[in-house]
Amino acid sequence: MMNSRRLARPLAWLALFAAAAGRLGAETEAYAVDATASRVRIHLGRAGLMKFLGHEHAIEAPLSQGRVEVVDGDPARSRVALRFEAARLAVVPGSEPAGDIPKVEQRMRGPEVLDVTRHPEIAFVSTSVRSQTQDGSRIRILLAGTLTLRGRSFPVEVPLEVVREPLGIVARGGLALNLRDLGIEPPSVAGVVNVANRFRLEFEIRATAAREAR
Repeated sequence: MMNSRRLARPLAWLALFAAAAGRLGAETEAYAVDATASRVRIHLGRAGLMKFLGHEHAIEAPLSQGRVEVVDGDPARSRVALRFEAARLAVVPGSEPAGDIPKVEQRMRGPEVLDVTRHPEIAFVSTSVRSQTQDGSRIRILLAGTLTLRGRSFPVEVPLEVVREPLGIVARGGLALNLRDLGIEPPSVAGVVNVANRFRLEFEIRATAAREAR
């Protein structure tokens, strides 16, 4: 009995050490975001006494750069970084009258909303990843991170479905946010037709294996 007890303790420490070493040695796979194949859209609603006179806005936010690092077997150590050029955000063609688009874009890029002259970049950097469910090559995660907009940083949580494909990964998801929580007062027209404070962000991010993956 004494011998078995003496043997059990070092074996237990050995098992813990092996598990920790396995996590530390987990391979990191790097992926470069394919900006042309990815899509990020912002859906803005209407509010105010005369909201029936206005219309909703669909905004495209093209990615300028992105990187994803996936730690095999340890998703909590994975990382995501995305960058956007604020001046490239634009109204989705056909989503509202063509004659209104230049005015909407000018106001959106101006000091009242994005202020692209002073703050040309929008960025998201993950801070943690929590795995929720997995079904084969599909995994649902909750991605927490920091959104930097107009020179200020805001914590956000993004629910995602990530799918592994032969040449890379695809992440799809969406979430609702408030303009005021991001330091933006909803624009209005004559005080009676407003952009709604609540808006929705939807995206599909495609990334392919980077050459420097390790």
